[in-house]
Amino acid sequence: MEKELINEDIRNSLREAFKQLKDTVLIEVYTQAGMNEPFNEAAVGLLKVMPELTDKIKVDFYRLKDDHAKKRGIDRSPTVLIAPDRYNIRYTGAPAGEEAGSFVLSVIMASTGKTFISDDSRKRLERLTEKRHVRIFVSPT
Repeated sequence: MEKELINEDIRNSLREAFKQLKDTVLIEVYTQAGMNEPFNEAAVGLLKVMPELTDKIKVDFYRLKDDHAKKRGIDRSPTVLIAPDRYNIRYTGAPAGEEAGSFVLSVIMASTGKTFISDDSRKRLERLTEKRHVRIFVSPT
């Protein structure tokens, strides 16, 4: 019997969180067979469940060798994009464990167009004049 990735308590928590969604969010998942299989399975398992919990999330699945992956500049498996036609939000690896919370917040922000940053942070960001490329790295250790 296959182990359930997301139990009913987590599904209910996600349903509740997704009540905040305003606009539909497209999520794209890119994987390659034989590469990082445990992480691919976790990412695909999580993302297959999300459209079952809300009609505001649409998920498309692709392979790294697809033309779509080349167009998006994807070369790691798994990679998950949130609202890729509007934002440059990219998760490399499975958005599970500690990353799951920030992943859900990213989906909510993409849907609502609102951020969860403080007024002080917002003021500091408004003073920036050049474009920035922000990367956040999370390690499971």
